[in-house]
Amino acid sequence: MNSKIFNTDYITSKSNSTIVKIAKLLNKKGRKESQLFTLDGVKLFIEAYNFSADIECIVLKEDLCLDKETIEKIKLLQNTGIKVYCVNESVFSKLTEESAPQGIITVCKFLKNHQINNFAQTNKQEKIMVFESVRDPGNVGTILRNAAAFGINRLIFTSDCADIYSQKVIRSSMGAIFKLKIDIVDNLPNILGELKKQGKRVISTTLKDNSLKLGECLINENDVFVIGNEGHGISTEVIAISDATLFIPMCENTESLNASIAAAIIMWEMSKMQ
Repeated sequence: MNSKIFNTDYITSKSNSTIVKIAKLLNKKGRKESQLFTLDGVKLFIEAYNFSADIECIVLKEDLCLDKETIEKIKLLQNTGIKVYCVNESVFSKLTEESAPQGIITVCKFLKNHQINNFAQTNKQEKIMVFESVRDPGNVGTILRNAAAFGINRLIFTSDCADIYSQKVIRSSMGAIFKLKIDIVDNLPNILGELKKQGKRVISTTLKDNSLKLGECLINENDVFVIGNEGHGISTEVIAISDATLFIPMCENTESLNASIAAAIIMWEMSKMQ
């Protein structure tokens, strides 16, 4: 039993105060109030450990079998004062949205490379993409994963996008959330104005009469691309402040690409600037 391996208490009640606190992290309000989020699974625990994330505590299901290396990592964290809890299956089910969870939940503080309404100066080395009102967690998670793969090291999301700290987003990101600088902003036109003052060219991905055609236009290292909402696209306010618009050429009589696919195509083009 894991409670014996890690010399910790065994929790069997869903009303336990620690369990109630962690369960609240499954919703955005609870995460925002506590500045904490949860990682579900062994791989994400390892990612958090390797990233030196600020881990608050770890919850293990009673019958979980862990490899020796993972046990050693947990014990090392436990020796620094980080709490490890062992729970039964009923209690553990309250802490996860997975249909087949692996049996380990890691509770972390919000990451230091992420800023909420505290936008900072950019630099020439940063490749930046902006996302307005992208609501689907799977899309946002895939965007994070693609950004890490293509070297897009700074992402800006409006605050009405899917929460980057939701379990669905983190699961889709496959750990990429640790590798990226992310800004969450309320007033996107103001932020785009700041980027323009810093020498960036803002390009919104939308089809207009004078839109640039991806693949036939020159992409500069200071270009910032904006991807809009899955159904409604980019707001008129953002288009108005943009320096140009861009479209991805497609076959006739086809539906528009979803946000994560469109972003991946543009990221590929941006990666050629490396």
